[in-house]
Amino acid sequence: MNILLVNPFQYFSINKHLHRRYPVPGLTLPYIASLIPAGHSISIIDEARENVNYDHPADLICITTQTVNAHRAYTIADRFRKRGKMVVLGGPHASAMPDEAQQHCDAVAVGNAETIMAQIVNDAEHRQLRSRYHNSIPEQIPTRARGYVNGSWQTSILASRGCELNCSFCSMQNIFGDFYLQRNIAEVLRDIEKTKTDYITFVDDNFYGASKKANAYYDQIIQKVAARGISWLAQVRLPILTDNVLSKFRDNNCAGVFIGFESINPKNVNDVGKKLDADYFINQIQRIHDKGLGVVGSFIFGFDEDTPETIERTVDFCIESRMELTAFSVLTPYPGTKVYSDFEREGRILSRDWRRYDSDQVVFQPNHFTPQQLETSMLKAAKKFYSVKSILSRMKRGMNYDPVKLYLVPNLLRKYSLMTM
Repeated sequence: MNILLVNPFQYFSINKHLHRRYPVPGLTLPYIASLIPAGHSISIIDEARENVNYDHPADLICITTQTVNAHRAYTIADRFRKRGKMVVLGGPHASAMPDEAQQHCDAVAVGNAETIMAQIVNDAEHRQLRSRYHNSIPEQIPTRARGYVNGSWQTSILASRGCELNCSFCSMQNIFGDFYLQRNIAEVLRDIEKTKTDYITFVDDNFYGASKKANAYYDQIIQKVAARGISWLAQVRLPILTDNVLSKFRDNNCAGVFIGFESINPKNVNDVGKKLDADYFINQIQRIHDKGLGVVGSFIFGFDEDTPETIERTVDFCIESRMELTAFSVLTPYPGTKVYSDFEREGRILSRDWRRYDSDQVVFQPNHFTPQQLETSMLKAAKKFYSVKSILSRMKRGMNYDPVKLYLVPNLLRKYSLMTM
């Protein structure tokens, strides 16, 4: 059977002025391809890199969905179905909104693909697709699953799946379940060996710190990266960054860490499921910088305790702590999250146009802002952080990363993207 896997493009906008595509393909489709039994012809189309070919001779079309690209996924699905193709929709959005997705496909794959993909392919081969497939929690990540390694200077690799946290704004556990799995170590090391880049981002939800056994696994990975002279960045939780771990990261070529601070307001952080505060953040950032590592901080604006002053204090905090990069976003009630169910119950969701669920546009009624005020406040914060004055004030010497490629270039690119807004 001829099978086509499709990842629709994701358009993001800030105040409806900026539109951008992800230039680097994701890991989902190569991973799904590895779950398909042998004997089938598999093609992949990622709209980040190429257009969908509606004349493709595929028998089965499988489309992954995020909330922000759900509208696009439905459009693609509808066009293929008009041509008589069997279509399956899966991914976070289809899993959270299966009845909606069902209107645009022959079958909806709910949850993890590991435990249901082979059955879907078998049923499609016999033209007996069921309307709904429900997953169970996988016992392992298939050894054939490999990260997408490309020829650009930056690439992404997945080493593990799962997250022990259950944040109110995240749908991970609600949709996919509470589990933690590691890929076969030989597969991960092979990905690292194959890459032609000098910089890798590990896209694990929580890199390092799950257990002593998990740390021994990650030690092999970072030692391999260091042996190849590759710089790397990973998302980590602050509590695991002991002096020993930071020293180990530094000695094994770590350029920096991505941290979900979410908010400097302790009430907000506690509400979303993290027990941290601003003073703790300051001390930890200084410790990380003292080891020569950079910090990429993620912050969400629009929690019920947020005010315009909160956002101003946040950007000042980021500049004064000399963070290398920030990712500012507005709180977005994605289907499948506690925030979505809470706001729906309270009548605070203002739009279900999924194209607006891009973390830049406000689709709910905030507590202390109008929607436009919240969007404007976030944009103002981003412009201040990425101003020339701020960029120069945050530069450092003697760090563990390339000051041009991994600091100046991303800062200036972000500044450029904000200039037209």
